[in-house]
Amino acid sequence: MQYTDFNLWLESTALEQIKSTINDLAHTMDLQIQAYKSYNMNLLRELPQDFLEFHVQSCLETFKANMLYQLKEACTTTKFICFDKSPTKQHTSDIFTNSLIQRARLEAAVPTLKEMPQVAFLDIETDGLNLDTANILQLAIIKPYPNPQHEPSPYSVSFSRYILPYAGYSQRDNSAHHINHIGDDQLDKAYPLEEVAESIQNLLQDTVIVGYNVNEFDIPILTKHFNKLDKELTHKFSIDLYPACWKNKKQKLDDAIKVYNTFKNTNPHDALADAATCMDLLNELVKKNELPSAENDLVDLYFSPQNLWHHSKQPKKIINLNPKHLDYSDLLVQTPPSSLKRKHSQISTSQHSSS
Repeated sequence: MQYTDFNLWLESTALEQIKSTINDLAHTMDLQIQAYKSYNMNLLRELPQDFLEFHVQSCLETFKANMLYQLKEACTTTKFICFDKSPTKQHTSDIFTNSLIQRARLEAAVPTLKEMPQVAFLDIETDGLNLDTANILQLAIIKPYPNPQHEPSPYSVSFSRYILPYAGYSQRDNSAHHINHIGDDQLDKAYPLEEVAESIQNLLQDTVIVGYNVNEFDIPILTKHFNKLDKELTHKFSIDLYPACWKNKKQKLDDAIKVYNTFKNTNPHDALADAATCMDLLNELVKKNELPSAENDLVDLYFSPQNLWHHSKQPKKIINLNPKHLDYSDLLVQTPPSSLKRKHSQISTSQHSSS
C-alpha cells in the first residue's frame, strides 16, 4: 500500500480522463455530423445549441463516472494524503468535530443555506408507522451555521440520540427492526425522551425544520410525545422534501437521492445519515429553482396552490406553518393578500432588528 498526495493524483488523473473523454466526444460528434450531411441536402453552417448542450452534458457525466471508477480502483492499492499547506489554529470546541465528509457536504450547501433562515434537518426512526402507537427509537438533528459571526468557518451541530420508549423496552418490541436495525445494543445506551427533550426543544426553537415526509410523520409523532411531557415545538415552519421532490408519484428517500444525483446515503434508516441526506436534497432543490430560499417566499408558498401535493387521498403540504410560533400563528387566520404582505414585512423587520 503506497501513500500519494491526493491533489497530485486528482490533477494527473483528471487531465488524462478529460482528454480521453473529449477525444471520444469529438469522434462521436463527427460521425453524427457526417451522417446528417449524407442524408440532408441543407448546408450545415453552424451546430445547433441543443445539440452542443446535449453532448457537453453527456461528456461531463462520462467524465464523472470515469473519475469515480478510477478513484475506487486507486483506493484498493493507495492511501491518499493531503499536505497541510495552510496550517490553522487548533480548536478544542465541540463544534469543530465535524468529520471531513460532514464539512465537505456543508461547504457545498453553504451558498443555499446563507440565503435561508436558520434551518434544522430532522429525522426520526420509529418502531412502526402508526402515528398513534409508534415509539421514537432514534432522533437526529443537524443544525448548520453557514455564516457564523465569531468562528472562522461554517460548521454544523449534530445531535443524535437513541430513545428508550419505556423501561424494559427491547429489540423484540421493535417491529421495524428489519428496517432500522435498532436492537438491544443501541437500546442499552438509549435515553428516555424526557432526558433529552429540552435539548431537542432548544435546537429546534425558531428554526425552519427540514426533512423527508417530516410534515406527515416526524413532526406529528414528535409533537405527540412532547405533548405527553407538556412540551411544545416552537419552530417557525417546516419544509417537507417528500412532496417537494415528487410532484406526481410516491417515492422513497433513496429514489430522490438517485434522481437529484446527491451524495449516496451509506447508512439508510439511520436518523443522522438521513438528516444529512436531506441537507443535500434541499441544496439541489434550491439550486434547480424548485424551491425558494428567502423566508418570505417560503411563507408565500404555503398560501399557494403549488404547496399542495395531491398524490394521496390527503393532500400533502411542502410548507407547513407552526401554529405554536407567535410570528406565524396569526398568518393561519384568513387574511387579505395586502394585509398578508404587510404581516410578512413586519416579520422580516422584526427579525432583522432582533439580529
